[in-house]
Amino acid sequence: MRRSRSHILSVLLALGLVALAGRARAFEKTGTFDGIDYRFICVDWALLKEKINALVILSRPPGGPGGTRTVRLTLDFPAAAFRSAFESPGTGSGKIEGSLEIGPGETKRFAFKGLEAIEETGPATHPFELGLAAGEGRPEASRFEVETIRGPLVPRGFLSILVPALLSLLAIPVFILFLRRRGEPGGWRTVKDAEMDKPEEAWWVREEPADEPDREVTP
Repeated sequence: MRRSRSHILSVLLALGLVALAGRARAFEKTGTFDGIDYRFICVDWALLKEKINALVILSRPPGGPGGTRTVRLTLDFPAAAFRSAFESPGTGSGKIEGSLEIGPGETKRFAFKGLEAIEETGPATHPFELGLAAGEGRPEASRFEVETIRGPLVPRGFLSILVPALLSLLAIPVFILFLRRRGEPGGWRTVKDAEMDKPEEAWWVREEPADEPDREVTP
């Protein structure tokens, strides 16, 4: 019975940790264009009034044709739902642009930073598009969606106090069962105490002292 209780408590604790961890999803795409390998990673949800980033990783195999090439990167986002301090000139343009120079055998990274979900937008799903182009070749376009959701009811600063407190509350039943088990008679004993016999009397105590010879008395 005690073993089944401990299993139930372990399952409840694991479910609590999963619930506290929250959602962890992302949009990821890999491909190749004009001899350049790319990998794009971006979360597919954003809390209102919170910022997200998008990462692009470019790489070229060693010994590839041509020298250093310039790759142009653009990220189109709905200006009515998101804003960024790094967007292209023009209020509410809804576009972030950048460029990278990459040579054979190199790997470069570029991040679209500071995409903030506007609070007035409310929960919804919004279209995004990543564009990659090198030289006169056909640009590579990747479309994906980002969902905006309400933020946590509890401020993040308070969560640093609330989460340890909840984990402590989940551990209290386990601690109580431990005390009940150890509080039973003999709960702390693992080996029966050995009974010690009465120590044997030393031989020099048992033996009587030998008679000492009479000493001659000299006048």
